[in-house]
Amino acid sequence: MLTELAEEIAEAAPRSWKRAELHGYAVGQGGTGHRGFWFEPKELNEYGTNDIDVHGGMTAVHTLMEAAEHLTIDLELESRGRYRAVLSERLDRADDRGFRYLVDKESEPPEPLAAPSDAAEAGDPVEAVALFNEYRRRLEDLLGPSSDELPPPLPATSVPLPRDLSALYAVVDGDGGRGMLHGFGWFGLETLEHFADQDERWWVTRGWQRYVDSYSFAKDFGPPGAVRRLADHPAWIPFATDTFGNYLAVDMAPGPNGRPGQVILIGRSYYRGPVYVADSVTELLRRHVDALVSGRVERDDDEGLWINAGDVSQYERQYDENCTLELTGRDAAPVSGLTAELRELSVHNAPWVDLRPVSAAPALQKFSVRNVAGVDLSPLLATPVEVLDLGTDTIDLSGLRGHPTVSQVILRSEKPIDLLPLASCPSLYALDLTDAPSAELSSLGQLAGLRYLRMQRLQWKEFLAHQTIPPRLAVAELAEEPLEERKHYWSFANAYKPRRPTLDDALEWAGQLTRNATGIVTITGRFTRR
Repeated sequence: MLTELAEEIAEAAPRSWKRAELHGYAVGQGGTGHRGFWFEPKELNEYGTNDIDVHGGMTAVHTLMEAAEHLTIDLELESRGRYRAVLSERLDRADDRGFRYLVDKESEPPEPLAAPSDAAEAGDPVEAVALFNEYRRRLEDLLGPSSDELPPPLPATSVPLPRDLSALYAVVDGDGGRGMLHGFGWFGLETLEHFADQDERWWVTRGWQRYVDSYSFAKDFGPPGAVRRLADHPAWIPFATDTFGNYLAVDMAPGPNGRPGQVILIGRSYYRGPVYVADSVTELLRRHVDALVSGRVERDDDEGLWINAGDVSQYERQYDENCTLELTGRDAAPVSGLTAELRELSVHNAPWVDLRPVSAAPALQKFSVRNVAGVDLSPLLATPVEVLDLGTDTIDLSGLRGHPTVSQVILRSEKPIDLLPLASCPSLYALDLTDAPSAELSSLGQLAGLRYLRMQRLQWKEFLAHQTIPPRLAVAELAEEPLEERKHYWSFANAYKPRRPTLDDALEWAGQLTRNATGIVTITGRFTRR
């Protein structure tokens, strides 16, 4: 299979090629993709050089390898007829031209600490049914009687629902796709039971991917503490859809300041985190009735009706304005403008930073600082901050000692950094030292809860020469290195050495990481040019 794949690439390669690389993957059930081809001489890498169909070949390799899910397929070819293939379900290329090794593919980040809500449901079953009946009556007054009856009720479901939604299902089995709730079609019970199964929630990113990229920090769009900041929860029950992959759901496991049965938005467009909508389905219906009573309706050219019952995504749209703050210069000494709704604070280009007023931001979740000499981090102990991105001349972590919620830390400094205080942070699971080349690595082994670690090649080499990886490590990343200038070069195009890490660097690193139990298969062979 690999020989045939190499022959297909060689046949379609641009004229005068000397070397080629394919960075591809196959995921089973016919799914494949790649990050493009690379040819040497590099002048050949122009528009059209990626138009080589390798789908069938990579699918066949996935089947041959009996891979469970994602299979990385790195293929290197020489025009003289030699190839090397590196196949793995654990080693993959990261988004920064580095590499990623999956120690535990099933691992997911721990849930943020949150006290359970002790509040009662806000919805009222009697009022909800009365509002729904009034809603239907007022719609008929506007549109005229409908010949299509709403679906009749079905027997009660075993899925735990708030009392108001259960009462509504005792009257009708959804709205038959009419889109009566903010344009979202209200499910019948069979569809609700289908999506109550977490395995059917196709839009949710699971497993190791939640440690990387935009998935690593879930936000909550709404009143502070109302919704738990998760990718998904079994007690989030979708009950209506906009047909574009987004869902209204009742939240039966709210945050400490939320109420069971509150309505949230989840789905394809809300990968950054859930969005709070209303405290109950009852309130949702109340808004629609109030809109009809107030005449907040519009008709379109097709005689359809739009009911202005409020912006269902208002908390997400207002997040940057209400929940983030960026300070520079004198505004950082002391920090000012803090509010109870603030989630993200960024400070940069300041001669001095005083964080003592930060207790005025009791919902703070993320703090980042850039281009300052240093900062006393101890005032952050009075906040529930979780994510720290620290880019200062000197970094002193002693002020974080024992912080209960700090979970993700990125460090950026050329000077030595003592990492030992992080060992006393019980929630810490992610650490990025890529831009902290002089960080003292001797304490890394004491970060027992660490699940994600990102460093450069020389840092990994130093660390692994003296210590084993933390026992719960799930994802290790070998970061891209800065370009290294050649001592002597005859043109600007040749001023820098080849980028690192290379694939050979990654293979060596994976061997050190796992004591050669890498799960990586390397195959070499020859192919015939057609």
